[in-house]
Amino acid sequence: MSSTASRGEALTVQDALMDYYGRMGAPLDGSSALASRWTPLARWPVTLPNFAWRRHALPVHDLHHVLLGYPCTPRGEFEMAAWEFAAGRFRHVGATAFCLPLVGLGALIQPRRSFAAFIRGRAGRSLYAVGLTPEILASPIEDVRRVVWPASTRAPNWCDRAAYAAWVAAALAWIALPIAVFALGAAAAWP
Repeated sequence: MSSTASRGEALTVQDALMDYYGRMGAPLDGSSALASRWTPLARWPVTLPNFAWRRHALPVHDLHHVLLGYPCTPRGEFEMAAWEFAAGRFRHVGATAFCLPLVGLGALIQPRRSFAAFIRGRAGRSLYAVGLTPEILASPIEDVRRVVWPASTRAPNWCDRAAYAAWVAAALAWIALPIAVFALGAAAAWP
């Protein structure tokens, strides 16, 4: 627990992020300055390049984990991707190309949880547009949580279902593209 929370004061966003990074065993910048490691199948670590867009997006993405409670696991990342695409994704082509397949995989592997996360995102608001300003970092975590994830829930409507279906279709097409290119290349090279 952070020193702020132990003194009876409201836990700030900065304190919550530091606690989160400490529990994860990550550097206090959340590894945004280093190449990151992610284990998609809990067996094979994959080193990811840490592009400039990723260094900018990662602290906000990590704060979304803290605010929403999605774990840093493959399944948690599927939910986080669905939520962020609905609430407001990081607007960079590299980020979209990297995260879009997670929406499709979530729809295939855990369709109900991914759709529920998408619906939560449609009612919420991501922090990518504002970033981690000094004001946000100093804010009580519960105040920021109420902005990002309103307490009210609603039943999904046809617009929500259509938006989710469109993102899932785009994700599956993006996943299929390299497979199709490889298959066409192999078929053209076959004697």
